[in-house]
Amino acid sequence: MIDITPPLNVGLLTSSVRGEWKPFESIRSTLKARALVLESGQIRVALLSLDLLGLADVAVGDWSQFKRDIASETSKFFHGDQIVITCTHTHNAPESLGLTDLHRTPQFRDWLQQLRRSLSRVLIQAQAAARECMVSLSTSELNNFSLHRRIPTDAGIVMSDSLQPIAAELFLRQPVDQRVRSLRFQGLDGSPIATAVHAVCHPVHEMCLPHVSADFPGDLCRALDEQPDLGTALFFNGAAGDVNPPTVSDGPEAAALHGEALAKAVLTLPQRQPVTIDNFRFNRRTIQLRVRDEKGRPTQLTCAAHLSGLQLGDLAILFLPGEIFSETASSIEKISPFRNTIIVGMAESSIGYVPPKQAFQEGGYESGPGKWSFLQKDAEALLRNEADCLLKDLLQRSMSSARNRASSHDDENIFQRRERQNSIHGLLQKRFSTQKFD
Repeated sequence: MIDITPPLNVGLLTSSVRGEWKPFESIRSTLKARALVLESGQIRVALLSLDLLGLADVAVGDWSQFKRDIASETSKFFHGDQIVITCTHTHNAPESLGLTDLHRTPQFRDWLQQLRRSLSRVLIQAQAAARECMVSLSTSELNNFSLHRRIPTDAGIVMSDSLQPIAAELFLRQPVDQRVRSLRFQGLDGSPIATAVHAVCHPVHEMCLPHVSADFPGDLCRALDEQPDLGTALFFNGAAGDVNPPTVSDGPEAAALHGEALAKAVLTLPQRQPVTIDNFRFNRRTIQLRVRDEKGRPTQLTCAAHLSGLQLGDLAILFLPGEIFSETASSIEKISPFRNTIIVGMAESSIGYVPPKQAFQEGGYESGPGKWSFLQKDAEALLRNEADCLLKDLLQRSMSSARNRASSHDDENIFQRRERQNSIHGLLQKRFSTQKFD
């Protein structure tokens, strides 16, 4: 991992509605970029988890060029299409979504250049540390730390944190995903490489408080980094577009409590299930989503949505842009052809909130319109359909590969088959790596 903490004058978002930001006053916890490199045969993928609010074209420029610039400094180990960037969505990081005019300032542009160089460095170090490993998955739940935040009232939709104290029944409102899923990467000798944690919640415990902080994802990762047998920790946020903690802006103590609870859930997870990596595939798609002709957005007609899918045997990890709703993730997961499907939100260039059609009828902050929510009402259905196609394409490629292998095996003589069965060829080994440095 590497420090990506900005100077204090690269400030935080204080109002998306009014388009306001202000400088930070202090640093509560540093922001990190964490890298996981996966490689098998000719396929190489780099996953980056950044302690940032998000990144968007309007702030970084052309997204493809931004990633090409990162790749260009990795000694040709990567090209832009092999890099998947995700953000934890902490609200105490720089306003890097282009919701204000901060991205036009010299200090932001200088920090952005430093960020590009830092991401190149962490990828180089991660690639250099690659080694064969085993992968396992475990799942549990963490209750009472997150809930569906859109509460219908006689006055319309309100945010859950305005209803204090939170009634017990509100924690039961669906849909909401309170699972904690952990992917552990270990060397063939059992030595630790990395632990990737997936959970779903807005990191807003410290929102609008004038200090830099990675919020609960940072506290989670620090707690796991201290464990001797977990390797480098990474956090991937899920479909948190409509999921909040019980309170907002309560401060560092609430963030630390949440992060430590997640870490405890990871450390006490039930028995891990090996991930049978008989197929390793990566695929990506880009679709154009129509933009609403509403106040607060540039005069553009469409917005590019970049999706990525990664297959590790019977596990699929789907990376979606923007702030996805629980309902969307649940729908995708239910029809996924894979035994396990993990859906990561806030991936690649942000496209703002992606509400289902029902949310537009209900109203509320997430439906906008504004710079934080600007897509047409059909965007969620189009994104969900594209995600379904991407997952099916991954499976189809795996089946085609399996048929080709079976056909090749039929051409071998009996002696060769026996030799193959008695060899370690059946243990498909992958190279995964992370690198930690100060």
